[in-house]
Amino acid sequence: MRHIIALLCLTLSPMGIAASLQLPDRAETVLVNGKASQQQSSVKLDLSMPDNMQQIAFRYQARYRDNGSQNDFVSDVVILRFQASEQNYQLTLPTINSASRANQFNDQPTITLTDNTGKSIVFTQDKLMKSGLQIGRDFAQEIAQYNGSGAIAAIASAKRITSKTTTAAPVVPIAIMPVAIVPVVKTTEVTASNNTADTQVNKTEDITQAEVSRMLDYWYQKANPNTQAEFKAKIN
Repeated sequence: MRHIIALLCLTLSPMGIAASLQLPDRAETVLVNGKASQQQSSVKLDLSMPDNMQQIAFRYQARYRDNGSQNDFVSDVVILRFQASEQNYQLTLPTINSASRANQFNDQPTITLTDNTGKSIVFTQDKLMKSGLQIGRDFAQEIAQYNGSGAIAAIASAKRITSKTTTAAPVVPIAIMPVAIVPVVKTTEVTASNNTADTQVNKTEDITQAEVSRMLDYWYQKANPNTQAEFKAKIN
């Protein structure tokens, strides 16, 4: 009998929230509440934070056909912050079926977050950007610096959350910080003018290099430590 009572007390004792987030196809998390994560598409994340504030960082991957060829798209790292309770949440992302839609998502990610009743949830979003070479990013360190900066989708550290003098950060309306936006390549035909053609080629090359940088970062994160070390040795 004493064992049963002890078990009931343990079950009913406060241990933070028990919530989950259902990810859509082609989404990959890189951070869950400040900790590194590589959850694949169509998974349900278990969420737990003392003050119910959740911070998820993910990349959107897509594959689309353009001019008869298949193209891979890997988005910038999107940060999503929202207040959660003990229920399931669903993250919905738009369909990427063209270069213009891919660029549009990177420019201003369109995200929908709903609870288990289908009600829209208020959230804050931003992007975790890094200038220069994207290979071997330490996302845990980057998000720690981001949160310490007090940026729009930042959360308090675990130490500050447990402090009696600290209150939970309020949820603010959706906002996007216009940082490191990738220029959009227009799909209009190139005229006979040499200057116009050169400008169009330069824009296309900029987009291509941005895509190459994101893809290199993506595959580097997938590699094992030995492969990562070999790659670093080559570029050094």
